[in-house]
Amino acid sequence: MASKKLKKKTVVLGSLAKRVAAAEDRESIRSLVHDMNWMADQGRIDELLNCFTADLVYDVGTFGTYTGKPALRGFYEEVMRSFPMRIHSVTNQVIELRGTEAKSRCYWKAELDMLGRAVTSSGHYLDELIKLRGQWKVARRTATITYMCPLDEGWCKTRMMTV
Repeated sequence: MASKKLKKKTVVLGSLAKRVAAAEDRESIRSLVHDMNWMADQGRIDELLNCFTADLVYDVGTFGTYTGKPALRGFYEEVMRSFPMRIHSVTNQVIELRGTEAKSRCYWKAELDMLGRAVTSSGHYLDELIKLRGQWKVARRTATITYMCPLDEGWCKTRMMTV
């Protein structure tokens, strides 16, 4: 009888440990995505690049696909020159865990200063992540832009402006 109780306790504790580990992984990924927006908005490129794997792929649709950190640095530097003020936020994040791999998807919204012109934009991120040495990193990001338009015109009038 005692052996049965011990096995049941072990199964429950093992299950609890797995659920806690999964909750910690989800929170780490959630924090990573939020922190990346802060880093981008504050121009902290070196810290931002550390959130990606060395062989990253970042697909921004018509704005290009960037492979590796040097290419991504060039993209971020150009964005920061073109948009000196940036405020990003993310919502509705869904995270799927598969061991040391994960997928995250969320909506993003950004208010931007495009060299003196107020711009609003929105879209979604699809991230593929890998856990390396206990830390989650983005291996692939697809940023799909739903709209990017002058704030005074709104996205109903101008869905996608020329940058």
